[in-house]
Amino acid sequence: MILHEGYNYAQNFFNANNAASYDSVVSLATLGRDKIWKTQIAKIIEKGKSIPPTVLDLAAGTGILSAMLHRKSYPTTVLSLDLTLDYLKKAKEKHPTLSLINSTAEILPFRSETFDFIVSSYLAKYIDIETVVRESWRVLKHDGVIVFHDFTVPSDPVVERFWKFHFQVLRLSGKILKEWAPTFNRLDTLIFKTDPWPENTIRHLRKAGFIKSFCKRHTLGTSAIVSARKP
Repeated sequence: MILHEGYNYAQNFFNANNAASYDSVVSLATLGRDKIWKTQIAKIIEKGKSIPPTVLDLAAGTGILSAMLHRKSYPTTVLSLDLTLDYLKKAKEKHPTLSLINSTAEILPFRSETFDFIVSSYLAKYIDIETVVRESWRVLKHDGVIVFHDFTVPSDPVVERFWKFHFQVLRLSGKILKEWAPTFNRLDTLIFKTDPWPENTIRHLRKAGFIKSFCKRHTLGTSAIVSARKP
């Protein structure tokens, strides 16, 4: 299988050089909104009917969302998957009880109908959405829920100007945080390139058979959460 070109972006953006500083950088780069966005994902899980739920966290990184869901649900119910081994090592160091697997979201190494929930944060722009939706449908149980979260380009022209300025500041900070320069230099271009991912995702979710697809924009349209249910 030929992986999506976003695979190369992800490998370039996230590596052994910046795994240790990811948590602090993502908080600063999002002006503290990262925790708020992930809390909204956690609320969707809390509304689920399965007790205890089995959750697959795609692109789990250093385990921020996985740990949050682990605390809010039950032990050993969250499986964290990520492409970058060094990020998983950092996740294990921070959260020893997490269950981790090194793989890509486009080829899920699980049996069919394994999980009650599949969640992801900052994954959509790196993947072939149709492939991941198809694989997610396979491994989700009936009545299971899938959730995607990622950055979006704000539609309001004034907000967009501030959004572009924010990325200019990030590029300048990359001169100091050199391990993050490749990410800060190209992230806004990638976001523009993959926008509007929420609409594309909903289209593929419906095509696959998902129902009750829903998109909610956050923080003046700079990010979005898309969710749907497998009947």
